[in-house]
Amino acid sequence: MKKLIPVIIIAAVLVYFFFPSGDDPSEIEAVVKKTIAAGKKKDLDGVMDSFSRRYKDEYGLNYVVVKKIMKNVFSKYDSFDGDFFDLTASIGKSEDGEKQAVANFNIYISGSKSEIPVAILGTANSPENITVTFRKSKLGGWKIVSVEGVEFEEGF
Repeated sequence: MKKLIPVIIIAAVLVYFFFPSGDDPSEIEAVVKKTIAAGKKKDLDGVMDSFSRRYKDEYGLNYVVVKKIMKNVFSKYDSFDGDFFDLTASIGKSEDGEKQAVANFNIYISGSKSEIPVAILGTANSPENITVTFRKSKLGGWKIVSVEGVEFEEGF
């Protein structure tokens, strides 16, 4: 019996690492929630943790540029608010065979300076509809590799 418990533990660990659970769209929703929560806390590293170093969007922006933009936006405002809804995601493979997810959702982000709210991306009454492409990293987490449909407001 004493030998059986370590064998069960080792087997469970091996199953966890070699047979991960299927891809679940709720994983994509969790990344978006985590990113928005980090933004509300003005946690630059927390926001950027959701972005792939291979990020490249329709405007030609890359990871380094996005990080500079976020740092600039964080310095302009005292606090942030925002939310997303109507998320739909499809998971498949990219042209090069990597796991990829494409999510479409409505989002708004506002900043506040001296308690005056400023719309940064859409508004609560008129959110921005964006499409975000994710790739599954080698370590298993989903990372943002591009964002489409962002119309820059005064806040950016």
